[in-house]
Amino acid sequence: MPDQIALVRAAIARLLSEKTGVPVISMRESIAELPAISGAPLTTENLQDLLLEMAEVRGMMVVLDL
Repeated sequence: MPDQIALVRAAIARLLSEKTGVPVISMRESIAELPAISGAPLTTENLQDLLLEMAEVRGMMVVLDL
């Protein structure tokens, strides 16, 4: 599982870097994109937690539009 978490973190970092300068991102759109980018099967809840954590560090807000 740690390798999967690393893959997902890398995918989230890539997704967020592509959205640099965007102050708010969509949770729904981001969660839909992440499995294809990461290739790791994680639950939506795990993806949400990691996305929120990493977006906050970058000063981005995530719209909870699920």
